[in-house]
Amino acid sequence: MIQDMTIKTHQRKLVHQSMPLHMRRRAATHSVRRLPRRFRAVHNAQFSKSGVPEKKKRPSRKFRRKANYLQREYERRKRTSVWLETHVWHARRFHMVHRWGYKVAHRPCNKFYRAAYRATARHCLVHDLSYEGCIEIRGDEATLKEGFRRMCSEKVGLTLVAKSFTAGNRAGFVWLYEDGAYPYRCLGRVRFLWRCAEDQTADDRRTVWIFAHPTFYRKLVIQLVNIFKLTNAERETGSDPQDITQNPFSIRFPRYTATEGNVEVIELKDTINRFFLTGPLSQAIISKVLKVYSKPEKDGHATKNWFTKYSKKTKSECKSILEQQATYWEAIKDLTSPGELSPGEVLALLVEDPRINRPKKRTKALPVKVPERYNFTVEQEPATRGPMCSISPLWDETIRNRVTSEMKTMHELNQIRAAETLVPGERCVSEKWLQPVPVLLLQTPGSQDANYKRLGYGSGWELLVPAGYGLPMWHSLVLWGAKAAGQVELDMLALESGQDRCGVPDTELGRAEADRIHAEAVRRYFNLPNNKRINYTKLAIASPFRCPWAQLVQEWGNNRFPSTNSSEGQFFVLRDQDVLGKLKHAFQRKVNVSSIGLAPNTLVPLLLTLKARGNPGDNALICLPKREDLRANKVNRTVNRRDAVYTEPLRTDPNAQQRKTLRTEHLRTLKRLRSRRVREKKRKQRATPGALVRIAKASNRTLVEEQLRRMADLWIPARPDTVRNQCSRECFGYVTQCSFSLSEGNVTGIGYVTAKGFEKLFKICSKGTPKVLVRGIKSRNYRFASIRLLTQWS
Repeated sequence: MIQDMTIKTHQRKLVHQSMPLHMRRRAATHSVRRLPRRFRAVHNAQFSKSGVPEKKKRPSRKFRRKANYLQREYERRKRTSVWLETHVWHARRFHMVHRWGYKVAHRPCNKFYRAAYRATARHCLVHDLSYEGCIEIRGDEATLKEGFRRMCSEKVGLTLVAKSFTAGNRAGFVWLYEDGAYPYRCLGRVRFLWRCAEDQTADDRRTVWIFAHPTFYRKLVIQLVNIFKLTNAERETGSDPQDITQNPFSIRFPRYTATEGNVEVIELKDTINRFFLTGPLSQAIISKVLKVYSKPEKDGHATKNWFTKYSKKTKSECKSILEQQATYWEAIKDLTSPGELSPGEVLALLVEDPRINRPKKRTKALPVKVPERYNFTVEQEPATRGPMCSISPLWDETIRNRVTSEMKTMHELNQIRAAETLVPGERCVSEKWLQPVPVLLLQTPGSQDANYKRLGYGSGWELLVPAGYGLPMWHSLVLWGAKAAGQVELDMLALESGQDRCGVPDTELGRAEADRIHAEAVRRYFNLPNNKRINYTKLAIASPFRCPWAQLVQEWGNNRFPSTNSSEGQFFVLRDQDVLGKLKHAFQRKVNVSSIGLAPNTLVPLLLTLKARGNPGDNALICLPKREDLRANKVNRTVNRRDAVYTEPLRTDPNAQQRKTLRTEHLRTLKRLRSRRVREKKRKQRATPGALVRIAKASNRTLVEEQLRRMADLWIPARPDTVRNQCSRECFGYVTQCSFSLSEGNVTGIGYVTAKGFEKLFKICSKGTPKVLVRGIKSRNYRFASIRLLTQWS
């Protein structure tokens, strides 16, 4: 034993490997201080032979948090994804994730789900929507309307060219499609706004802003370029025309102009901050944050800014515009909720710098009692609102750039305050000469149908702020009581409002989110050991992590296995308002569903409500009930039981033995290859005794990847044999989003079903309101759910 403990430099083992068991430390391989002092010299000598460099001490956190190094670190981290102006604030309080090329807030670090709902119902919730890019389109009004008609349809609702929007007094939402492809190839839902007609130049050129999600922002630009036949002036003449929207990073605002005509498209992505506030107190918070700017009298502190030149252009007209906007804002700012205003109303304001109008600590803004003379209805509102309330200098690119460049930094503002303020917290003389900030307020109507969701729920404001003022405005909103929300809270708000925000299957966002969720679920599933994985084959679940819409529509439409032809797998979500109105009458048994004439490749959107226990979760199956299921449900209600109406029998897995055999053969192959490498190394060591022998690493990457692919296909087939008849009950739809609804007090979900299956459901449920069977992917129990049409599209 003493001989074995003696340290010899010529032995095969290293020093930290020769220690007794109670003295061995894994950290000793990279930290010599983990070894006794008498062994450190030998340890350093052994590691110096292998050429391992000496590890330098990491600088202290205080050194790394210096302003210069911190800014350099931020710039390095911004290379992989774009940061919003509020990123640093969110990064300290939220879990940040990489989405759509941005770093966005996913969910707060504290328990916030129920608090977020209370904020939407009784207080105020704020979310940073600045990742949605803005596209500016300029041109002749007739030309713009003609091009926009090719991207949307009047059957869905009010379009971009509706008279209620073109005047510029209202903003709206619209579903956009590829050129002439309606109802197929939907891009997504966008927010749009026309510039006020009174604010346009005399050459009859109009301007439109469209805010699009990053998933289809680039495709929307390409569609606009193709529709209006635009060219990129920044690109060379001989470049590829298919790649016209790819611009170098040095171009801040890519422009596309028409060779014939005066249409111009400008990308304003990441230049305008957009905040969404919802809840009854959003009106009170906005009124506290936005204080209307009034030009002070000239004195020795007067400084020139962009407003000096802007007010001199048409002095009388500018004064009239600001007076109308201030008067109307004073009339409506004390309302108890933004839902009391007309839907989509647009209001432009010129406000003071938000940094000089905020409380010292977080304060809850509350509405004041509305005076009697300010009580007006929607019919009386046009008399109170002036025609110039939507005119804003924010539309001018030159003014936006000056507002951003001439903004005083917080350091400069603190220096001014330290030099001029005698009492801490009081406003100094120079603060009143800070430049005003132009903002735009867009009203969001929320629920307009009391029979569908609570009237006014989800109403609020969208606040547009120029670049540079995003973080100061965000700080003011939070200090006045608004609760910040991430993507999880935004999904909760959409579900409580009865809307599908990012799960619509025929949109670019829906497909991108489905692919991302599927990839993450598959990775988590195959990271588990075999005995911890759920065997979905035994549960009769064909596709647990993705909704195979194309195959489902194909099987219900043609009753055969879907072909590889992509044109035959097209489908679309029903948004036609006339057809949806007829389906409402069908629910009331006034119209026969078969007489409506739904296309076979149509997906009908539904809002599902489970009356019994259980939460099926996302990707749950929507199945057709049988007569015995209806009878079992009637018996359960009679005796007040909440048991499942039917339980799927456990299936046998035909691939279990094949997986076991394949796994055994794979391990035998890897062992044989390893033994071959060991024999090769020993042979070289015998040939050259005493020399350091190295052999090539194992080249098993292709073999292992092929094994993983084959095993994954045996666990979850990439293309199942059937989707419609995967279980005992016919599947004719899927639930895309499901959770407990705090507003309704039960589990609510949003799903889509095929048209043929929908017609068959009405034949089965011949009386009363039809019900469907819902089954989660981890359960064998079927439960009934009531259904309603999903009508909150716009």
